[in-house]
Amino acid sequence: MFLVQLAFIVAFGVLPDTVLVRSLLVPALAYDIGPRIWWPSKLARQEFEERPGRAEALLAETPAR
Repeated sequence: MFLVQLAFIVAFGVLPDTVLVRSLLVPALAYDIGPRIWWPSKLARQEFEERPGRAEALLAETPAR
């Protein structure tokens, strides 16, 4: 009985994570962050190379830590 309860709790915990985080939070953050979400990738480097000055504009928008 204990394992059944544990399995139900785990399954019930995965359900809100799947529905809320994966389908709502991640796309909302991607929308808010914009093209900077791809910063470490090759796509971002190509975009900066194609449009000089764009990197400086995005860095100016990014708050300093």
